[in-house]
Amino acid sequence: MKAPIPIDEILRSIEGFSSHHVLVVGDFFVDEYVEGEMVEISKEGPIPVVQFRSKTATPGAAGNLASSIRALGARVSIAGVVGDDPNGKLLLNALKDQGIDTSGAVIDETFDTLTYGKIRAWVESAPSREILRLDVFPRGPLSEKTETRVLEEIRRQASDVDAIIVLDQIGHLITKRILDELPEIAKKHDVYLQGSSRDHLRDLHDFDLVIPNDQETIGAVSDQVGENASITELGEALLKRGNHRAALLTLGPEGMAAFEADRNPGDDPTRLPTVAEDVVDVTGAGDAVSSTTILGMLSSWNLKTAAWCASHSAAIAIAQVGTHHVSRAELEEVIRSPS
Repeated sequence: MKAPIPIDEILRSIEGFSSHHVLVVGDFFVDEYVEGEMVEISKEGPIPVVQFRSKTATPGAAGNLASSIRALGARVSIAGVVGDDPNGKLLLNALKDQGIDTSGAVIDETFDTLTYGKIRAWVESAPSREILRLDVFPRGPLSEKTETRVLEEIRRQASDVDAIIVLDQIGHLITKRILDELPEIAKKHDVYLQGSSRDHLRDLHDFDLVIPNDQETIGAVSDQVGENASITELGEALLKRGNHRAALLTLGPEGMAAFEADRNPGDDPTRLPTVAEDVVDVTGAGDAVSSTTILGMLSSWNLKTAAWCASHSAAIAIAQVGTHHVSRAELEEVIRSPS
């Protein structure tokens, strides 16, 4: 698909990504990977015996989004909650090592740092695959004290950023109170507000842009549209429900559909086909789209141009094994030399 604006103009804007400052608010996880070789079946029971080989850990969920935005060159700060535990320290150190400002992380001594623990094993004749999950989730809702501390951090940092991006991974940190105050904070400081949510998209309101997939959108507006609603009907219902100014629906192999509140009702959305050719691992594709889109919008692109570039970022990400943070150089290269 042809670029919506001249390529040289896009490349100049990408070079300017470093001038933008984004605050990432959401559920911060550690993605922990334990790899081993299955050597036998236990004599005590029908379970595999795995000989440990390696262990790695990286920032996940909102941490991965922060890393994605940072890889594109922007300044990044965070507001979220971690525990006073080894994984909390590991998470914050990993973000600091990338040059991300973690001063807005609230350390809660009663909280276990959220973790996706993935146990993987291989045998001589087959590649590694996941055999067990050992995850750490909240034991209860966010306390009012911690919620207040997070809001204080958001308010403190809002005057120094160009945009706030929200990633609601599990419906824990992003409470109704925080969702109600975020649009007011963004408006007060004239910052761009973008967000996504796996299961609570219907609770987001008054955002400049939301980026859900088709299933998340259906879950948010199923009480407003019919069972066989079209993409156009889903997008329009989402804008109306949340009073959002724009929505970008990701549709997997069908690409994306862009909706803006000032379009004529009933008009077809702007459709952008996928540019992906090699699909190896879709992990991280959503964060590649979100990070590129928000920096594009801060660069005064229209939504179509931002989505066009985001599609190229996603294509780079899913051509790699595991989570891959698309760099500014990689994005420039693929845009400069389209296939």
